Amino acid sequence: MEKFRTCATSITVSLTTTCIFCRQGALPIRWMSPESLYHNTFNQQTDCWSFGILLWEIITLGSTPYPGLSAREVMRSVREGYRLERPDHCHPQLYQLASSCWAAEPSWRPTFTELRNELETLLEDQNQGYVDLDRFQEEIYSTLHKSSDEKV
Repeated sequence: MEKFRTCATSITVSLTTTCIFCRQGALPIRWMSPESLYHNTFNQQTDCWSFGILLWEIITLGSTPYPGLSAREVMRSVREGYRLERPDHCHPQLYQLASSCWAAEPSWRPTFTELRNELETLLEDQNQGYVDLDRFQEEIYSTLHKSSDEKV
């Protein structure tokens, strides 16, 4: 077993099962895959899920994922198949890349090599605007405030 320290949370990694168990602290529920939320599984496929959420955050200029939902509602919704929607200001190709990270079956999610290659291809097309900030609807997206209750 190897121990890592992240965000003031002690994490123990079992290299044989690729699972991570949190010993203390809140979990980042909005960034966690269904298998992480319900089966304590953490691996490259669950990291891919989180990366897709990060892309959505970047696209929405740092908005909180699953706006308007409580942590408990996020857990239930994700388990039932709900996924973040494509913002109007996001090009469908970029959203498709992000949403591919949220495949229900973990083995269907892209590898990080595939993600890097796809992002590189998208960025090479300089005639394409993937985020149209003129169409960004700030009132739709929100951020959590320190006073918000994110406990499950």
